[in-house]
Amino acid sequence: MSAASAESSAGASCWRLAGADLLELTSSARERLATAFAGWLDQLETGLTLVACSRRLTMEPAIPAPMVEAGAAGYPGAALEAARLAHLRSDLELRPRYRRPVFLILPAAGGGEDEIVSQLAQRCQLTGARATGLPALAEGEVREAASALRQGGRWLVSLRLGRLPGVEVEPGWLWTLLEVAAEYDLAIHIRPRPGLAADRHLRRRMRGLRARVLAAGADGGDPRLDAALEAAGRLRRVLATGTGRVFEVAVTVSLGADSLAEARAQERAMRARMDALRGNLLPAWLDQLPARLESVAAVSPARWHLVDTIELATFWPWLDAGRDPSSDVSLLGRHQRTGRPVALDLHSGHQLANANLGVVASSGSGKSYLAGLVGLEAVRRGQLVVVVDPENEHRRWCQAAGGEYLDLSDQPAVGFNIMELGDPGDVPLAAMELVGLLCGPLSTAESGCLLGTLDRLLETPSPSLVLGDCLQPLQATSEGRALADRLRPWVQGSPGGLFSRPGRGPRVRSALGIGIRDLPPSWVPGATLLVSRWLWAWAKSEPGVKQVIVDEAGLLADNPALQTLISQLARRIRKYRGSLMLLTQAAGDLAGGAGEVAAVNSATMMLGGQVAAGALRLQEAFDLDDHQREWLQQAGRGHFLLVSGTRRCPLLVEAPALHHAWLTGQTPAGSAWEPH
Repeated sequence: MSAASAESSAGASCWRLAGADLLELTSSARERLATAFAGWLDQLETGLTLVACSRRLTMEPAIPAPMVEAGAAGYPGAALEAARLAHLRSDLELRPRYRRPVFLILPAAGGGEDEIVSQLAQRCQLTGARATGLPALAEGEVREAASALRQGGRWLVSLRLGRLPGVEVEPGWLWTLLEVAAEYDLAIHIRPRPGLAADRHLRRRMRGLRARVLAAGADGGDPRLDAALEAAGRLRRVLATGTGRVFEVAVTVSLGADSLAEARAQERAMRARMDALRGNLLPAWLDQLPARLESVAAVSPARWHLVDTIELATFWPWLDAGRDPSSDVSLLGRHQRTGRPVALDLHSGHQLANANLGVVASSGSGKSYLAGLVGLEAVRRGQLVVVVDPENEHRRWCQAAGGEYLDLSDQPAVGFNIMELGDPGDVPLAAMELVGLLCGPLSTAESGCLLGTLDRLLETPSPSLVLGDCLQPLQATSEGRALADRLRPWVQGSPGGLFSRPGRGPRVRSALGIGIRDLPPSWVPGATLLVSRWLWAWAKSEPGVKQVIVDEAGLLADNPALQTLISQLARRIRKYRGSLMLLTQAAGDLAGGAGEVAAVNSATMMLGGQVAAGALRLQEAFDLDDHQREWLQQAGRGHFLLVSGTRRCPLLVEAPALHHAWLTGQTPAGSAWEPH
């Protein structure tokens, strides 16, 4: 009989419920959720069973990703999508993954099941729906042996909880068992024990334990008896003080495999994990069929344990909430604990307060690789991408993705004309700001003269009007003559190719990188003002979804123009269907000014490797626990902690083969990025 038919024959109702992965939450969120679960258990009046069903994800036929040459004609989205699918299939082949949905089974009780499930879902933030039964672990005729079952072509072995964990555990400890790479049904049977009956049972148990303690005293005593007596006394105190209830709990797990040797190996792995918690799982010798039926809630368990509400709440089974990513989200890598692909949709309005992403990680952590991967995934999804690149690290993938790269030190093919960028009404003030950055502070007389000159020139708009056209009018006045002499070197020769050239900036086709690394230091403030004016105008006018990436923002911390741009983008780009990704090395770059504005307005953060002081600052800023802080101090290249709301997800950045080739210029042996 299949698991589904066994469950249905019992006349019970079955619900498939999805909940938050408790181990991904902040410590305060974990505590709130565990408290809510305990509160629901305290009101429970009927028995029930929670069943975690682990099933291996099946492989689809592999489709090789076409390796499109960089700069090839045509839109690259199809090639990138094929590469993403091939990467996911290859990953499944290399690292088998398992789905672990959780089912709630309620016995037939004449109604009221909907209300029980509704209260659980509301208290514990679960979603779900009725199910026809559990997914089958094995199907076909059952043949029973002393230590295993043979059903169809599969071998099944079952274990029962013999002893609860002997160490202090917290909600989420069940992952120690659930993470075993195997197909199984793990059933947690729960039934409330009436207070008087529980007290009588505990009194009898304590009398028996005391007698055994006295009998063992002559031989030096037995610490296990002492611990059992202490546990029984504690449960009686819970009943006496009204601080909780007493429940009976039983755990039965049935493992399925294609061979008996494989089933035995999985059994040993499961038992070893429970042994590490100072508990034990006992093989159901000569009792395999009843134990198998227990694991699908078809019969009542043979072995129960008494626990209080708080202990029972630690059995929270929703510990693998991830889903395989669809094509409309950006693939970033894989979850370090569960192995699942990790994806992100920055434009998910119902889940995120804004579309911005901040990245903080020390040098060598793989920030630029991550930025390139986010950019390529945005291109794959049909979004336009602009990268402000202080270190000139993004040329390769921008060009490979069908876009272009403008190195401002190399006379770009398009002009950034301050007279044409942005709102026309702002042009005079913007031009004055640019002249101030190029020529130094202006006196009051020079400012007035320049403003008058600009107003007169702009009264008769001309498509060829550039900053250099101010020279002659300025030279004609005594107040402007000295300013004209200081401005002349900037609007002629090589500088003039950047600061006094017609053009409204580039047209973005898929991806655009703007490199400023090789600019002379004195050019950088003025150049970034031009780029900022163009970029903000583009973000507001471009109708589609767009991604702006500012790499190594800490290098531009003293640049007023870029700081103003970052503040504008962080606060307002969401209104224009855009997202800002800001990358920096140190937590201190987020303290004060535009960095703080960007951090406050980034619904999603990715934190990479940090020294101890930096990790401590991030712990305080993003509500990390001590374990997460220590993880940041030890994080290697490509390891990041995804922070979004109360979620804290450790991931390893991995790119599909085509993405990796475009990011590095190398053709990797596998589909995943290996640190180099």
